Amino acid sequence: MEELIVASNSFFLAGHLNPDGDTIGSMLAIASVLKRLGKRVRLFSQDPVPQNLTFLPHVKAISSRLPAGRFDAAILLECSTPARGGALDPVLKRAGKVVNIDHHKTSELYGDINIVEPHSSSTAEIVYRLFYNMNVNISRREATCLYTGIVTDTGRFHFPATSPRTLEIASRLLETGFKFSRVNDLLYATKACESLKILGRALESLELVAGGRLAVITLREHDFKAFSARSEHCENAINYGLMPPGVKAAVMFREEPDRINVTFRSTGAIDVSAVAKSFGGGGHRNASGCRLTTTLEEARARVLTSLTRLLA
Repeated sequence: MEELIVASNSFFLAGHLNPDGDTIGSMLAIASVLKRLGKRVRLFSQDPVPQNLTFLPHVKAISSRLPAGRFDAAILLECSTPARGGALDPVLKRAGKVVNIDHHKTSELYGDINIVEPHSSSTAEIVYRLFYNMNVNISRREATCLYTGIVTDTGRFHFPATSPRTLEIASRLLETGFKFSRVNDLLYATKACESLKILGRALESLELVAGGRLAVITLREHDFKAFSARSEHCENAINYGLMPPGVKAAVMFREEPDRINVTFRSTGAIDVSAVAKSFGGGGHRNASGCRLTTTLEEARARVLTSLTRLLA
């Protein structure tokens, strides 16, 4: 990877659809370092950057329009397949090399260079080590971006993928002097009114099935319309499903005009990524997702059957 960066002059960076803190933070950190090395960089996200991430340095450099021209390298972040990043084919065909950086075990090895580390807590953790191996001194702004990626993808260092190495990297980022307390406030102590309202609707829908071992949350299209809310406003609602005693897994169905987004969470050794993968999705053992182009009722029936079988 280091050789590619040295030999290349132009880079295209993209993350997955419905981007999160890890995707956006990693993208911005890589772009900043590449620009400091004198490289030409274009950043792309097919879906809008979530409102709670707009505080990140240089976030406005991310465009929703595919750039023209050729690139020496295209770097895809947290995309288990190229399609996970949206309609990227026109640019990938014009890229000299494709780099796949991901921490999901379901990631396909589609790149010319594949840096896939399922045991890493986040893509930001992988990116930090890449910089470390290149002897790059990380700036405060880059540290802000990488910390955002790590803290959000570990659930504030709560998820099982958090390791001693994760905490060591977070410590090194704090040593740069960036205002981590402000970052935490913006991420976790500041919520849009739409987020609070859609959370209430999500909790109203919560039901326990499979003998109380499975929590189910359902958000319909009209729920979002009622509060002028977007998908980003319910990003963390799924985590509440694991709170009732006895629950081992949670699933959230989110109805959109042309698809049903399904998010999975679980505890311990229960591997919900196997269920997600069976429906064309992927992710981690305890945190995964997929998309279905069916009705909400059909999606619920199919997914709940698989989850009930998993928990039997």
